[in-house]
Amino acid sequence: MLSKRFQKSNTITALLVGFLIFSLPLFAKEEGVKLEWRPIPDAGGYQVEIKDSRGKITREKTNGSQIQIELPPGAYEHRIGVLNKYGRVSVFSAWIPFEVILSQKPEVIATDKNKFLSKDMPESFEIKGKHFTEATKVILKDSKGNEIPIKSIDLKNSETMVVTIDKKKSPEGAVSLRLENPRNKSTEKENYFLVAETEDELAALESKSSNSGSSGPSIFDLGAAARSAVLPGWGQYYQKKSTFRTAIFPSLIFVAGGYAAARGSSYLSATHELDAARQSNILYNSAFLQSGDPALFNLALYNYTQISPKYSHAVGEYNQLGVALGVLGFFYLINVIDAGFFPGPKQVKIEGTDTPVTVSPILRNARESDRAATYASGNSYLLQQRMELGVEFAW
Repeated sequence: MLSKRFQKSNTITALLVGFLIFSLPLFAKEEGVKLEWRPIPDAGGYQVEIKDSRGKITREKTNGSQIQIELPPGAYEHRIGVLNKYGRVSVFSAWIPFEVILSQKPEVIATDKNKFLSKDMPESFEIKGKHFTEATKVILKDSKGNEIPIKSIDLKNSETMVVTIDKKKSPEGAVSLRLENPRNKSTEKENYFLVAETEDELAALESKSSNSGSSGPSIFDLGAAARSAVLPGWGQYYQKKSTFRTAIFPSLIFVAGGYAAARGSSYLSATHELDAARQSNILYNSAFLQSGDPALFNLALYNYTQISPKYSHAVGEYNQLGVALGVLGFFYLINVIDAGFFPGPKQVKIEGTDTPVTVSPILRNARESDRAATYASGNSYLLQQRMELGVEFAW
């Protein structure tokens, strides 16, 4: 018995060593940090111990093979303990270091020189900004939308990185820059630098990019509106709006669609009952005229009196179906309008400034807090409310 337990302990130890042999940086966000490991056969649970840089140890128990925990950015170590059937730790893994990095949206500062002739295009160039990490992904695209191959990225610090491209495949036209941090934190800068064969072509390219940059954001976001028209909420997700605004429209449309389907089913049932009553009335009248039986006359008369209530019921169901379809169409239309006319935050360049400005449309309900504004009967006061529509600028 002791030998079997010893063998089992060795097996668990080997498995722990196998799946905790390395550690990668983790990126913190609003929901916290998730640690995940490979399940151990016959484990009664796990005890996760996390030690911060001061030596303080936090312990958490779980039955699954992952855990979500709130951790501020910093350097940590963790180890996983396997629980036996009595809830006690039978074996621990080794302490594994890991780092929690706060994933923030990268920022880009305009370069001092962003115009080059093809023959003078440098192989390496600096990108200045904020919130750069080892995990920051750099994407360069030419004016045709083709991605430019990048040979290497050298991170100097959180505000400077050096990007090296293949000079043999030097880009031409207006080159855009996109930086992506983990957790869908990204920023994009159009016309980051311009490349042309001659001075005249470069001047024309600069004039074209200046006109397009000063035009500002478009009034209607056709791409997002089309996405929301195909699948409600998709356009809001594409625009990186809040979780509430992304989920509210598909939820409302789903509920309204379910109600409309129920009303449609009730309307069809009511019309079937009305048609059946009309058909029965025709049959009873025909049979009475052929036989002259008074019983058939009474039956036909009773059936006739039921047609009017069934007709009224069918009309009522039809009206309710119309209301349900109207509500469904209203929610669907608002979903498309929200995606088209109220896009998410966008970065625009203002002439004379190096830092892009974030433009965010605002639609909110503002409430006056002055208690002495308006009074109603019963000595109760009313708070005045108003809707505010505008644009918020953030630097």
